[in-house]
Amino acid sequence: MSDPFTHAEALSLWSRMVAGWANSLDSSGARTLIEGIPNYADAGGSYEGVTRMLWGLGGWLSQPRETRLEWRGQNFDTASLTKQALLAGTNPESLGYWGKAALRGEYDQRTVESGQVAFATWQSREKIWETMTLAEQGKLIRWLETFSQKPTIWRSNWALFWLLNHASRKALGANFDQSLIDSVLEYMDGVYCGNGWYDDGAKRGVNHFDDYNYWVFATHILAWAQCDGDTQPARRDELLGRIQESMEHYPYFFAADGAYTEYGRSLSYKFARLAAPLWAYKQGVWPHSLGMLRRLVGRHIRWYLDRGALRADGTLRQELTVEGSPEVRETYIATGSSYWAMLAFGALWSLPDDDPFWTVAEEPLPAEQDDFSKVFAEPGWVLVGTKQNGQVQRFNARSEGYLSKYNKYLYASVAPFNIGLVDGQASPDNMLCLSDGERFGHRTGNSASSVGEPGWLRMAYDQTLGGGSHSIDTVIIPRGSWHLRAHRVRLDPNTNMPISAVEGSSPLGYVTAAQPASKSDKVAFWEEASLDERSVSILGFRGYDGQKRASSWQGRNDLNSVYANYILPIMTVSQLEPEHELICLVGFMGGAELARVARTIAKAEWLEDGTFVLEFKDEARINVAPLKY
Repeated sequence: MSDPFTHAEALSLWSRMVAGWANSLDSSGARTLIEGIPNYADAGGSYEGVTRMLWGLGGWLSQPRETRLEWRGQNFDTASLTKQALLAGTNPESLGYWGKAALRGEYDQRTVESGQVAFATWQSREKIWETMTLAEQGKLIRWLETFSQKPTIWRSNWALFWLLNHASRKALGANFDQSLIDSVLEYMDGVYCGNGWYDDGAKRGVNHFDDYNYWVFATHILAWAQCDGDTQPARRDELLGRIQESMEHYPYFFAADGAYTEYGRSLSYKFARLAAPLWAYKQGVWPHSLGMLRRLVGRHIRWYLDRGALRADGTLRQELTVEGSPEVRETYIATGSSYWAMLAFGALWSLPDDDPFWTVAEEPLPAEQDDFSKVFAEPGWVLVGTKQNGQVQRFNARSEGYLSKYNKYLYASVAPFNIGLVDGQASPDNMLCLSDGERFGHRTGNSASSVGEPGWLRMAYDQTLGGGSHSIDTVIIPRGSWHLRAHRVRLDPNTNMPISAVEGSSPLGYVTAAQPASKSDKVAFWEEASLDERSVSILGFRGYDGQKRASSWQGRNDLNSVYANYILPIMTVSQLEPEHELICLVGFMGGAELARVARTIAKAEWLEDGTFVLEFKDEARINVAPLKY
């Protein structure tokens, strides 16, 4: 068992990161010059590398503590660095001015940045704002005004960046727009779905669920509550109540070792998600024990550090780990964008140095306490935790764009997904992919979906290839360390070429120089990949006619989100019938063990009314109702 997370450990890490960041600054102190894949926002250096570091600096300076940090003989004055960044970044005469480029429409990237710039200025007001001249304050406010003009509509979580900009200016005694603040708070009601979940769109119903529930929705409401919540206490308490509901779910997404069920966009922000529970605790709406929070924070940060998320020079990578695929990065991720991760340290250092968080006895995470299955109807997820190995699986009934990042059936902590594309096509890990011999299909959106107790998922979607649009009805029934997948495929009758299929388990990722093993059983019809105590396997229960020994997909071993390499066991169908039923078992266990599980199944079939039935020889039975369109 790892040692408890301590204040000394956090301070040492923070000092290292401040040193790496400060040593990467340009001559103005308002932009970073960091390795990585650049985009348009990197012209002249990354302003995001500075604006996002302000999350952490604002938290550090919000408490009565020494502003100077030391790392390997160098000293860094966080107050001076923060003030210089704000002065140079908002001064049109500075080489590092953040407003150089023309506005990119109503939704400009610098509007995102303006929220934390304003909030950090408010947090550090006694050390920074109050030491500025009136002229310097005026330039800062004008920059914030430039990127906070109300857009035509609120269309996504971006509304919260406007909210924090205006609310922080209000708290500083500068000019602001109360009607805009109220409009964003009203918008929040329109996208709230209940049970703590927000839909990331112009209104609820678009089914854009992501970890932005924590990165933006939760964190920015919690930040607003700190700087402006007292002016609307009833509204603040209502919104904080929603955060508390959201935090009820939060620890279940983490494995015992601190790994997360990585899913969706903006994974480059890494442990940014920790800001939400830390600020929730600060404001009295963390519903679990403080000891659990301490363990969760420490183990999650360590998980990334142990895998090289931080370079030797103390700067943050765009990738999740030192060996993970750079395709985790979206086009909007500049070289400094990963500093959104400083949200976590902004929240951590907003706690006093003598807060009980630092000394309370750690308590186990849910994945350490017991097996669990959590059904979240709003986002269409089923979370499954297994105490035996401390791992968590996120089963996903819904989808939206970004092929690999949203559309797979399963995102598992022990076997992170393949994020890279091959000629624009996603790997078939945790996905049934039809093929016309040239292209491979993938789920890109649903026509219907549902989840239900005791933990099952069902989804209907199309895959278009070979001149036709082919419909698939998929049922997934998780059972601890294994799950059943059943597909009913109906080929487009206008397709005049044969359609085949491939389907994979989770990929078994591994570090450079490791030697995974693969096994096959042609009689029991399973494939397995294993390394040390980790195994993934897939067994063809019905409808498949081939299998492929675990290897890299299409010869590309660099697709994994976390590991340098991976191998993937696969089941195949050489040619699908016009109506074809497929059933497989997939597990985090050996193939032989999966075969023993298969022998306990008495029935797995669709009834005439469309219900899918899974029945075991011990008479346990699960019914999955037909979808409603």
